[in-house]
Amino acid sequence: MSAESPSQEINVSDLILYATCPRRVYFVNRGFELFPEMSGQRLERLILKELSLTYSEILRKCSLNADSLRKELEASLVKICTDLPLLFPRELAGATREILEEGEARARAKIPEIAVNLLGALEENGKEPMLAALTPVKTEPFLSSERLNLKGVPSKLVCFEGAQVPSILKSGNCPEKGVWGSDRIHAAAFVLLLEAESGKEVPFAFVEYVSFGLLRRIIIRSSDRREVLKIRREVEKIKAGFMPERKEERFCKECNFSEHCIPDSSLMSKFF
Repeated sequence: MSAESPSQEINVSDLILYATCPRRVYFVNRGFELFPEMSGQRLERLILKELSLTYSEILRKCSLNADSLRKELEASLVKICTDLPLLFPRELAGATREILEEGEARARAKIPEIAVNLLGALEENGKEPMLAALTPVKTEPFLSSERLNLKGVPSKLVCFEGAQVPSILKSGNCPEKGVWGSDRIHAAAFVLLLEAESGKEVPFAFVEYVSFGLLRRIIIRSSDRREVLKIRREVEKIKAGFMPERKEERFCKECNFSEHCIPDSSLMSKFF
């Protein structure tokens, strides 16, 4: 007799929330807004993610020196800022002019460093491999697996060394080497989904740190796959009503849910 499948399919984004704080999964699942308001920092990250999708086109057409690359990136940024209300109408619905100007200025300030890092990667890896790693064959494809009880939308799929692999765009800080642990889980989840869809092994993935113009290739290990499945099971329990224990983290004071997140999980579950 087959086991009864969970009633609610888990999103990859739930796994990433869990990796930062299990209780964030609980609150979001109960209708709380993860990002209640647009801010200059959040807008900056939206802009830089969109800008990164133009890297391959820019690198193909411009002469590869710092000045020309910086000018092309700035020109692309202007177009993106014009298109933003069409791309993200819900997110920008309440954004003030000051927030829009702040977000654009913050994103523009990152362009010199992005240009330097892209040129450095081109010199180290060669133009064609870099273009292959950056050029999407699909942008934001929907992936789903009933067997995994998992679904999600990777930033893009790229064709590299004959294999179609996921590439995820991250707008936060970049580690000196490798990728952050939560980013490894993120990439591994999409590798599992892509394997379930294609029936082929996907041995690696890319993580692109868009605020820096840095691209990291990571080999997906069995331990990464195991961690994804472990977290998915924990998320299933939370979505079924389980209240995880509170963990004191460095970002707790800045969390949108801090006023609702009391230490006693048994007491809090009576109210939520």
